Amino acid sequence: MNINRLAAIDIGSNSVKLLISDAINSNNKIALRTASFTRVPLQLGEDTFSMGYVSEEKIRKLSELIKTFISLVQINEVEYWSICATSALREAANANEIVDYLWNSTRQYINIISTDEEARLIGLNLENRRDDDNKVYVVADVGGGCTEITAFVKNQKPVYKSFDLGTIRPLKKEEELSEWKKLETWMQSVRNGHKELILMGSGGNINQLNSIFRKRGKIKRYDLNKYYIYLKEMDYEEFIFSAKIGLNRAMVIMPAIKIYLHLMKILKAEEIEIPVIGLADGMIRNLYSEKISKIQF
Repeated sequence: MNINRLAAIDIGSNSVKLLISDAINSNNKIALRTASFTRVPLQLGEDTFSMGYVSEEKIRKLSELIKTFISLVQINEVEYWSICATSALREAANANEIVDYLWNSTRQYINIISTDEEARLIGLNLENRRDDDNKVYVVADVGGGCTEITAFVKNQKPVYKSFDLGTIRPLKKEEELSEWKKLETWMQSVRNGHKELILMGSGGNINQLNSIFRKRGKIKRYDLNKYYIYLKEMDYEEFIFSAKIGLNRAMVIMPAIKIYLHLMKILKAEEIEIPVIGLADGMIRNLYSEKISKIQF
């Protein structure tokens, strides 16, 4: 049995995450086990989506946070790690300057990944989930800046698409309607006659909802809508006090639920499966394949 310790730092629009995982190889079968997970709500997207760039203050905070995460990586004797940034840095006018500053201050290279690469990495978590010729498996990750969709059909390459629908991205009504229309049209082409669609959610927002719904691994559309109405009827103070989640997550959970409900309506999905995975998990799998072995998980 071989054990390799890997880490992924995911610089998202709402938070920055560090995932440390152990990859256990037993008779050429790979299992991943989480060693630790740390999340800091830096909210870079608040700057990018309102001003078009990331402020100097948040860049400095990001630099200090990466230094802290790298210290944790070294203390935990991680063999390999990677750092990826998504829409908040991808769309920032000063993205190149940020990458240069972070390299000079931390000696770490930040990979600002494309929307397609982000969706591909998320999809790596579920590539083996294709057991029926007549089913389409759809993975939706609702983040701060974008919603990433990955679709799997048996014996076909996964397809990926990113849409500007995020929990902290301000959109005009016509812009939002346009994005939903693009998503609906794209999904029709992906479905292409397949009768059954299995919807799965990934990322922090849906994982938090899974915890709220007592970790069932599935949430019915009816129950999610009922919870949304329940929260919507509260005033701000009551909501913050009663939501039973962290303050930062409480600020984005309502927009996330709204996006998931609309997605379920478009896809005619009565429930969403929650395997409790996200971009960082896909980064770990990708890192293992690149650095250690091409063996299938």
